Amino acid sequence: MQEAYWKFWDGFNTYTLNNPSFCSEFKVHPYPSVRSYQDYSIGEPYHIVAGIDLKKHEIRVGAYFRDLDAYLFYSEMLKGRIERKIGKKLKWTRHQTKASAYLYDDDEFDENHGWENAYRSLVYDMCLMKAAFDFVPPKPPNDI
Repeated sequence: MQEAYWKFWDGFNTYTLNNPSFCSEFKVHPYPSVRSYQDYSIGEPYHIVAGIDLKKHEIRVGAYFRDLDAYLFYSEMLKGRIERKIGKKLKWTRHQTKASAYLYDDDEFDENHGWENAYRSLVYDMCLMKAAFDFVPPKPPNDI
């Protein structure tokens, strides 16, 4: 399975290298991942994670928080505003030391047909997530 993910992310990285919308928001990965996801650091307090499930034909893009206070600020104070801006509900998940908010989409793609559709969907969703989370203050106020 690692080889399939490597091939997917290699194609994605090549696709994003030639995509001005993506390049204006994110740094293209120099090497493809052998996992089902790639991380994109955009600064504090979260980063964007792009992922796929090749068997389920599922695409996911998430905001990943290492700071639970920041997660609580976004999820409790701004959840509705963020989801309205995206136009879909997110899956908000809190763990012991980290948390996330994911956007899931199903798409038809496989190695021989449609990977470009998956690339296009991922880029669109990544830019959408970044815009939805970026319009708020980068650090939560100290009083929450």
